[in-house]
Amino acid sequence: MAHLMDSSVYGSSWATPALKLLFDDVSMTRHWLEIMVVLAEIQAEYDLIPKTAATGIKQTVENLVLDDIFFAQVASGYSTTNHSLLGLIHVVSNHCPEDSGEWICYGVTVQDITDTRHVLVLKQFHDCIADHLTHIKNVLRQLCSKHRDTLMCGRTHGQAGLPITFGYKSAVWLDEFYRHHQRLQELNSRLFVAQLCGGVGSLSSLGEHAIQIQQAFSDKLGLNRPDISWTCARDRFAEWLNLLSLMTSTCDRIGKEIYNLQRPEIDELREGFKQGNVGSITMPQKRNPELSEHIGTLARIVRHGSAQLNEALIHDHERDGRAWKTEWIVLPEACLAAEKAINLTHQLLGNLTVNSERMQTNMNASGGSIFAEAVMLAIAPDMGKQTAHTLVYQLAMFATENNQSFQQAVKSDPTISTLLSAKQIDAIFNIDNLTTHCADMVDAVLAKEII
Repeated sequence: MAHLMDSSVYGSSWATPALKLLFDDVSMTRHWLEIMVVLAEIQAEYDLIPKTAATGIKQTVENLVLDDIFFAQVASGYSTTNHSLLGLIHVVSNHCPEDSGEWICYGVTVQDITDTRHVLVLKQFHDCIADHLTHIKNVLRQLCSKHRDTLMCGRTHGQAGLPITFGYKSAVWLDEFYRHHQRLQELNSRLFVAQLCGGVGSLSSLGEHAIQIQQAFSDKLGLNRPDISWTCARDRFAEWLNLLSLMTSTCDRIGKEIYNLQRPEIDELREGFKQGNVGSITMPQKRNPELSEHIGTLARIVRHGSAQLNEALIHDHERDGRAWKTEWIVLPEACLAAEKAINLTHQLLGNLTVNSERMQTNMNASGGSIFAEAVMLAIAPDMGKQTAHTLVYQLAMFATENNQSFQQAVKSDPTISTLLSAKQIDAIFNIDNLTTHCADMVDAVLAKEII
């Protein structure tokens, strides 16, 4: 086992098994061969290679058995040539009738095959992640609607700040996923592009009909034709992983929020619990936020993968193996980790327990200090904002140090008493006045059309 994703015990926690198969030797080789067949058929249509050769290549590929013997031969060829694709070409060519094997990959280079295959695989991941995003948005919309007016403490720097609603917090998450889904759609035209440009990208090896061959090849694979070679311009894959990094960082942020709010001393949110789940082999009482933690771990893998592909943007001349071969390692790991993290985020949100009573209790525990800003703004027109800030600051500190309610401290202050009546002060401490716009913003996010 070279990677934990390959573990028969732990692998499914790190990668969805069906998607992991896309990167094994059989799947990768089969896709390469299918692309070679499409290439041969298109080249034969434009008389770049004999039609009999294209037929021979296709029949050979369709009848090839990709077993241990086959891969041993390919591995031997790779060991002898030290070339990424030539060992495979030789093995397939030896199975081809007559001289049809001589025309395999005619006028093209390794990246024409491998880059195109990578794009086709990323297209499958793209569709899968788009589905996950739709499911996440649906769950978040339900949370927003249900908890539109569920009061809780808004926190900054880990401390109580002002009251908000949990619907508002959920709407912030939802709005972010709207943007991710939009980015995912916007990426289509840039990512789903074939590679077929030859040795240095000049198309010189594909004859007078090179552009038409390139177009037909792309069309048959369901991809866009490149306006120009991108063998040394790796921004497409870097952008893809940067987007996955954005998405999984959002998942990580949500997971971390749930992780913190699940602390027993806060206890406002809890991961769904399944009887039999164990948090510790020595502390039987533990109910750990396992999903939240694991999403964070997966997101770190994606962020590091994104950084590696940003490094791969730096190329020498028209091709640089140091750069694009990095993608062979980074893309599978990062794509699988990202899909798993996004999938787990849907599971996390779908089974989330919201403890609204504890949210109210925690707000009350502030002793009324969450209304400090409202008091300050009420007296600021009479004395100026900075002076009001100083006065309210002193009152808040006094109330905390003397275990007194903030509201009582405000009412007892002679300066404020000359500006505000007791009735006016009580009105300031009406929590509904502080969260009206939270509800409005939730409604605005919910009103957006689902992509």
